[in-house]
Amino acid sequence: MTDALSVLCDVVHVSRSTDTPGQDEVVVEHPLRVEIDGTDSLLLSCSPAHLEELVTGNLFCRGYLSSAGELHTLSFSPDRHTAYVTRTPATAPSAPDRPEDIRLPASAAYAIMGRNLSASALFQRTGGVHCVSLSLPDGSLISREDLARHNAVDKIIGHALLHHIPLCRCVLAVSGRLSANMMEKAARAAIPIVLSKGAPTDRAIQLARAHGITLAGFIRGERMNLYACPERIDPAR
Repeated sequence: MTDALSVLCDVVHVSRSTDTPGQDEVVVEHPLRVEIDGTDSLLLSCSPAHLEELVTGNLFCRGYLSSAGELHTLSFSPDRHTAYVTRTPATAPSAPDRPEDIRLPASAAYAIMGRNLSASALFQRTGGVHCVSLSLPDGSLISREDLARHNAVDKIIGHALLHHIPLCRCVLAVSGRLSANMMEKAARAAIPIVLSKGAPTDRAIQLARAHGITLAGFIRGERMNLYACPERIDPAR
């Protein structure tokens, strides 16, 4: 085992007419059951790191939490295959955040995507995880990886909630295709700009436009396509 996120697996490498026994590093798939207030439960399949962030972000995106303050307790079984959550009811309903009208130079968007794509050493070794990054208002970057793209988004959102980071002023960068599920998470978190190396789906574009989120796809080198709310991106800078 190389680390908690991967294992070595016997494999036969085939090249043209020859085969060679060897070993490959493969990512660990970790089943996680989340029990909520002793009544509801969810089953996730994930990479076994940053599980507190994953549970917090996932419950927020599903509507079980409106803030990290409603998370009363979060504990795990000894094998970390079950998470136990209890919630504190919100004292008063609050208006949801809205994406702020921030501006991002195109050069900064390219740089954020470049940093995201190089942030995961595990991906470089295995090709088995997706990396998602959050660019903060101060320019710093937080990255999370998971075998599932949507889990990596949950981890980023969970981290921001637990550390009181204003998501409505941040930029989200993802390493591949952008689906409606991921855009729903960005909308729930009021993230104003979402950057993707790959293609968005039609529903992802519709959701971005409906929620006032800037959506940039096919970011390759110094090129990109703007599918929604392009005014936040300054192409001249």
